Amino acid sequence: MRFISLAGYSTPIFWVGMMGLLVFYAWLNWVGGAGRVDMAWDGMVENRTGLLLVDSLLAREWAVFFSALNHLVLPATILGFHSLAYISRMTCSFMLAQLSQEYIITARVKGLSEFRVIWAHAFRNILVQLLTVVALAYGSLLEGAVLIETVFSWPGFGSYLTGSLLLGDMNAVMGCVLLVG
Repeated sequence: MRFISLAGYSTPIFWVGMMGLLVFYAWLNWVGGAGRVDMAWDGMVENRTGLLLVDSLLAREWAVFFSALNHLVLPATILGFHSLAYISRMTCSFMLAQLSQEYIITARVKGLSEFRVIWAHAFRNILVQLLTVVALAYGSLLEGAVLIETVFSWPGFGSYLTGSLLLGDMNAVMGCVLLVG
C-alpha cells in the first residue's frame, strides 16, 4: 500500500491520464476515450443543466447516458486515485506517529482490544490533521482537473483556465487561481 500510494501521488497526473487512455481505451477498450461522449451521440441531448449525465437522464436518452458515464469513468478514477494516494500516505504517517505515543502503550497495557486502541484513541486524535489534509486534497483535485480536462478534452474548469491563459484573459486566470487557492 505504501508503494502504491507513493506511486499514485508522485506520478504526474497528466502522465497517468495519458497512460490510462493508452491502456484502458486503446489497448483494452474498457472505457471511453477523450471527450464527454462518443461522436455518434454528440449533440443528441439538449443542454439544460450543463451536466451531460443529468441532461441525458432528463431526456431519457439511455445510450447517451451510458456513453457519457463510460467516458467519465477513467478521468474520475484517476483524479480520485491521486487524491486517495495523498490522503492515505498522510493518514499512515499520522497513525504511525500516534501509535508510538505513551497513551497508546498505556491503553494496550490496560488490556483494550487493538480495534478500540486504534479507532477510539489513535484515530480520534488525528481527525483534525486528517481534515486539513482532505481540505488540501480538494485544492489538489481542482488543480488536477485542469490537467485531466486537458488530457481528456473535456469542456470544464480546466479548459476554461487553459483557454483563458492562451487568450491572455488575466481576469479569468486570476479568478480561477483564486478559486483553486
